[in-house]
Amino acid sequence: MAVQFSAEQLSVEKPSTSQPFAVNIATSVASALVVHKFGGSSLASAERFHAVADILLSQPQASAWVVVSAPGDTTDVLLALLETAADPELLEQHWQALSQQLRLLVTRTLSAATAPLVLNQLNSWLAEVPVAAVAGRHNDVLAIGEKLSTLLLSHLLHERGQPASAIDARDFLRLDGQQVQWQQSAELLLPLIAPGFNVVTGFIARNTAGESITLGRNGSDYSATILGRLVQAQTINIWTDVDAIYSADPRKVPSAHAYRQVPWAQARTLAQLGNPVLHAKTLSPLTDYVAELVVRSSYEPEQPGCRVSRQAAIEVQFVTDLADVVLVSFPKTTRVCAEQAAAALQCTVFAVPGDAQSWVVEQKNLDLLLSFLGQQQIYPRVSSAQYQVIAWVKPAAKQQQQPSLQAAHWLERQQPAFSFENAELALWLFQPPLSARELTEFHQLLLPSQVRLNVVVAGTGNVGSEFLALLGKQQLAFAGQIELKLAGVLNSRQACFSDELTVQNWPQQLSLAPAYQKQQLLDYLTALPSPKVLVDITPSKAFAEGYVDFAQTGCHLISANKQGVTLPLAQYQQICAVVAEQQVSWLANTTVGAGLPVQRILQELQSSGDRIHQISGIFSGTLSWLLCKYDGSAPFSEFVQQAQAEGLTEPDPRDDLSGKDVQRKLLVLARELGLTLDINDIELTPLLPPGLEQGSWDEFWTQRDVLDQAVAATFANAQEKGQVLRYVATLTVTEHGPIAKVQLLSVASEHPLAAIQACDNVFVIESDWYQANPLVLKGPGAGRLVTAGGIHADLAILARQQMAAAKAARHSQAQAAAWANERA
Repeated sequence: MAVQFSAEQLSVEKPSTSQPFAVNIATSVASALVVHKFGGSSLASAERFHAVADILLSQPQASAWVVVSAPGDTTDVLLALLETAADPELLEQHWQALSQQLRLLVTRTLSAATAPLVLNQLNSWLAEVPVAAVAGRHNDVLAIGEKLSTLLLSHLLHERGQPASAIDARDFLRLDGQQVQWQQSAELLLPLIAPGFNVVTGFIARNTAGESITLGRNGSDYSATILGRLVQAQTINIWTDVDAIYSADPRKVPSAHAYRQVPWAQARTLAQLGNPVLHAKTLSPLTDYVAELVVRSSYEPEQPGCRVSRQAAIEVQFVTDLADVVLVSFPKTTRVCAEQAAAALQCTVFAVPGDAQSWVVEQKNLDLLLSFLGQQQIYPRVSSAQYQVIAWVKPAAKQQQQPSLQAAHWLERQQPAFSFENAELALWLFQPPLSARELTEFHQLLLPSQVRLNVVVAGTGNVGSEFLALLGKQQLAFAGQIELKLAGVLNSRQACFSDELTVQNWPQQLSLAPAYQKQQLLDYLTALPSPKVLVDITPSKAFAEGYVDFAQTGCHLISANKQGVTLPLAQYQQICAVVAEQQVSWLANTTVGAGLPVQRILQELQSSGDRIHQISGIFSGTLSWLLCKYDGSAPFSEFVQQAQAEGLTEPDPRDDLSGKDVQRKLLVLARELGLTLDINDIELTPLLPPGLEQGSWDEFWTQRDVLDQAVAATFANAQEKGQVLRYVATLTVTEHGPIAKVQLLSVASEHPLAAIQACDNVFVIESDWYQANPLVLKGPGAGRLVTAGGIHADLAILARQQMAAAKAARHSQAQAAAWANERA
């Protein structure tokens, strides 16, 4: 159901120095207020209009603002028509073609019952076109495309059962020159708001004299951010035909990287340089109004798109080019800046880095610029040659802000006519221009294709510290293949997110780091370039419950924390679903058996067609040690005390004696087999007698005789039979369902579980292939070194996956480049 706006919920705020006049919508609605903008390519046909309606109806907001461009190439057709205004016969031909094109769009988009309503209005607008064209009211003619899109989409949404209204932006949007009149626009907008979807024309507005004006090419994006600021939107989605912002134009550079998040400062620089996705005027309303700006593809709406973020990203960088530019030079006394000229002329005018008195401008816009400057009696020098500008928008990482040695040598060979540079940007002018092959080559040298896997480590206890100590060796092992970059370290108290972090200095860096909130971690993970992995070496259930949020940032997960893989089934399945949706990996091979590869063996057996019938074994290194050492010569509690002193138990050894850790590990293996078990589905018989789990450890100690007597009796009974005690987990897969038990058993001396060393884990796997002679895996199941090594084994698996993906991508890019060169 659409959100209803009452008169009491709507008001007009008075302007402050930091925020313009705005339509203020009640807090309950404003928190989710979204503006969607759809460009001409998204509305190029009846099918695309229906796709846009599908997108809007699939959004969580039942009420939203929608800004639309003219359908397809309608604006170009209208411009061509206006050029024929002096030739009545030619004008008539263009008018007839346009009329047929737009009427056909209406009849194909709407039902037979609704189409006449729109056709009547369209015919009225079309009838005015010849007169308006001859009279020079060009902006009124150009407005027809946007007006039709709003009317067509609003009626289509009505047909789909949603309230929607068409709003002509000229009824509220006022500009004085290039300045939006925020207060007047907000006051005029207020009475136009209706329940449901408010569909607004992009590209058009009125000046203070009430005359129709346009906002220039790509003006609909600008309309969307103006509207977003007016209504205080939380998010502005720019729906287009791409779902990312690339490190270069992928049509020219097949190896360009797609970014899912671009920092604001770099986005602004790109826009000023004429980026085809982002435009300087689009960003201007959001300079001091914080709304989330997201570029999304209407052709792939399931993709998350690319966010323009206020956070820095250390690796994001771009190579962009602009053809046919001239260099314009000014005396130092010139008071006009390039940004002012670009805003006034609505075209790319850019001051080169390090020299505000030298601008680059496209040759086609030179006369426009000179006329603008001449009105202010400014007469610059203009280069006689035309150049191609290649700009490198540098990453935030300081050590990456100089071209590589190979890139520097390449530049020496190419000999650019001019070079300009500062800390954020390098700019070169080439004559003659670079070929597509040379541009691709330069891009590769500036943005090396070696994969970097960003590693964020949570947990700095015994195992976490050991993992970090081993990371340096892992980095050397993969050197030249993939960079394993330590990008963050955190524990329950502090978090260090720094590009200066290394395996050598992390203890010092972390000790100086501040406390953090979960949202700060999520923000950092979101901004961190992919591929990236969060390694959870904490014992925290609360941290594991955040896996859904972590995976939604596009982050791979490595868990040494059993809490995540043993969460209640619904939570576990939700994590699995998000991991699949985000196409990331979740590795947890150390949650059972520490460094023993039991889960990997199960994965390989199943993936190769084997069926597992039973898994049994000794899953607790602590209980393994206790039952191997206990010989009846002293009370069992003394052995527990010795194990505690040697650091083999949990701080409260009753956590081991309860058997719950073994129960959790058996659940992990059950889920590895695809069984939908929960913890309570596993029958548990604790080693600890009932009642002793209550109270403090000191209180337990006064009652330890109960434990001693129970174990002694069971031990004596086993000894009489020539057997030994083992604490065993068993999972049996039957045709009637799984049977899972954890219990103390006495086993014969020849049993696979009997001949073990203290602290050993044993896993006995029976399957189609291993029936008469089960597969037995045995070794230390605890210890900081073997556990840290097991986590590194998971990291190595993930690193190889990323290397293989990068190799496949490079192969595809090479094929695309070869194809492009053949076509050139």
